Amino acid sequence: MKHQAKKFIALFCGIMMTAGSAFALAACGGGDDDPPGSQTYTFAAALTDLDDVEGEGWSGGESGTGMIVKDWEDDDKDWKTISGYYVTYLYVEDTALTFEITSDRAVDDAKLILSLSTEGSQNSTDGTVTISPDIYTVELNGTAIDYEPITFYDIPASAGEVYEFRQYTVATNLSLKEGVNVIRLVSSNNISMGGTTRATAPMVDCIQITTAATLTWSPRNDNLDQFNV
Repeated sequence: MKHQAKKFIALFCGIMMTAGSAFALAACGGGDDDPPGSQTYTFAAALTDLDDVEGEGWSGGESGTGMIVKDWEDDDKDWKTISGYYVTYLYVEDTALTFEITSDRAVDDAKLILSLSTEGSQNSTDGTVTISPDIYTVELNGTAIDYEPITFYDIPASAGEVYEFRQYTVATNLSLKEGVNVIRLVSSNNISMGGTTRATAPMVDCIQITTAATLTWSPRNDNLDQFNV
């Protein structure tokens, strides 16, 4: 998919940040049901290390930063990502996105949210596609999370037409250790969605973690250089 290269602008918690700035992570106040003092941190899939990541699409493959797609800016084609970009071409078995996040202390209060979408699939049943732990692995520090299945409804019939991004809570009361925590999203199946795809997977905008701990990471801001012209 080819998109015009334009300067990235994302809105987080009422603060405008360009791609050349410290966009990497934004913290906002937690929700009403979250522990007192908690913050919600956003980690964009487009800013993970994609150097060794390779995938397939509906018509050929892509690798590295070529797997990043910019959200449409036109109002009638806004897929409503949080980060302004998403990663696709994740349709190969064992293809993974890896988030390395540092916590300032050990906690047991973390809530993990995934911002996901999907596109047309030959496996769609009545306009739906479902991912679950047996075909799409969400992993924290080497342990798979047993989340409830996620169903995408009203899936477009044509490849390349994107279903609106939405946020899905996959776990609460997760334990983060002090130091580096690794979250991996893995296409752990070999079920083609059609065309040259070789696995079923969502498209990933970002992950969000709500916790009372302070979280940091080292985003690959240079991943977006192709859009900054």
